[in-house]
Amino acid sequence: IVVFLHLVRVFLTGAYKNGVGRGQHREWNWVIGVVMLLVTLFLSFTGYLLPWDQLALWAVTVGTNMMGYTPVLGGQVRFVLLGGAEIGTDTLLRWYVLHVLFFPFVIVIFMAIHFWRVRKDGGISGPL
Repeated sequence: IVVFLHLVRVFLTGAYKNGVGRGQHREWNWVIGVVMLLVTLFLSFTGYLLPWDQLALWAVTVGTNMMGYTPVLGGQVRFVLLGGAEIGTDTLLRWYVLHVLFFPFVIVIFMAIHFWRVRKDGGISGPL
């Protein structure tokens, strides 16, 4: 919710637009923020399986089936995420590693770049 509210504030105030300073590319910071929103959603989705209950199993079944219908690589991505043809202990292990190691690492890298870009572009103020 906080990430979404932050994106709305930046959008409504126009803080993503370039200012008058040289070398400002605030649009790229907006793109980095959207990527961080997507990673946050993936963190939420991978964490949904971790209780390992009936509701989580059905939610992951529906989500991975939807992913499996995407053209070209959908079936292969679904197979890799499930660790086989159906949900099992390999699925739990893979999603745990994604949730605890991979996505936090990715979001920390993007947060560091995001904060550096904010500092480089002159702070959190909007365009002048």
